[in-house]
Amino acid sequence: MSIEGICNEGLRYVDDDGEEQLIPRANIQDGYKYTIKDTEKKEHLMTLCLQKYPHLDKMTVEIFVDHFMNHPDDMEKNMMNDTEYMKKFKC
Repeated sequence: MSIEGICNEGLRYVDDDGEEQLIPRANIQDGYKYTIKDTEKKEHLMTLCLQKYPHLDKMTVEIFVDHFMNHPDDMEKNMMNDTEYMKKFKC
């Protein structure tokens, strides 16, 4: 019998039936795969965004930057559909 809580393999806990369970740690390699050039671009975008919006947490900014880098067409469509944002521009 082991102790509940975080361990090297992940999170151990005892379920309602009294059986020990393990939620494995996330594999950080499962995320997006970027080239060196794309990694530099991501870091640059992250820095600019965090400087402009310091009140946002880093993880939120990273989600948006990753989405932008991997789905640029979706981001442009979303921007064009945002009437409040588009009011700032003369179209």
